[in-house]
Order: sequence, then structure tokens, then C-alpha cells
Amino acid sequence: MKVLLAIAGVVAVWGTATVLVVDKLGGPSGAESSQAAADSALHALAVQDKDGLLKVADPDLSGREAAVGRLIDQCRGSDFSGARVAVLPSELADYLAFGTVVVPRGQGACRGFELEVRQRERGWFVSLGEADRGPNPLPTAATNR
Repeated sequence: MKVLLAIAGVVAVWGTATVLVVDKLGGPSGAESSQAAADSALHALAVQDKDGLLKVADPDLSGREAAVGRLIDQCRGSDFSGARVAVLPSELADYLAFGTVVVPRGQGACRGFELEVRQRERGWFVSLGEADRGPNPLPTAATNR
């Protein structure tokens, strides 16, 4: 009986720790840093994990699922051995960063591409999708006047 209680305690602690780590790295609350968000996205992409990629995709953007699907399709069949992503902060704003993904054995457009990473209230997310323009976007300046 003592052995079963000890095992149950270990399983409970491990399960709680796992939930906390997953929540910090890529759950709905985003990642703790721009690099962590990009690393989580690269890992999800490497294993073709659509749900994992959606967890780090910016929830404030529309078309996230379609963008995630396109990125997974673009990298399907690529060998992610030696793949890396380097994230640098933007000079324009402290809530924005850009990552360069390099997949040495990638196929086509998956060999190298850029990621935009943004900090929201909930953490850092990869910008996959499009910002909602609202019901009535402002008119642009005409160039034919």
C-alpha cells in the first residue's frame, strides 16, 4: 500500500510539472521569450504537429489554422536534422522580434524562412495568420491624382 501511494505521489508531481512546463512554453499563455516561442514552433514543425504549432501561433490573428497548414505542407518531407532558429529583437519595438529559420536539409521554401514573433499580454507568439482589419478599413491615399 505504501508503495502504491508513493507511486501515485510521484505520478501526481510529474503530471503537475509537465502541465506547468507545457503551459509556460507554448500553451494558451504563450512562451516566456521570443526565442522560446520560435523554438517551440520549430519543434512542432519538425514533427508535423499542427496542434503544437497552433499553441504558439498568435491567437489574435485570423486565418491561423490555414497559415499553420500551409507551413506544415511547405515543410512536409524535410529532414530537420541540424535545423535552427535564431531570433533577434526588433529595432522598432520591444514587443516584436524576428527569427530566421534554417533547415539545411529542407525541401524548397522550407530550407530557410523568416518568422515574426510578437509579445502579447499572455506571452510570446509566432505570427501565423493575418490581423483583422475591422469592418471598415481606412481608405488609402490615391496615387493617380
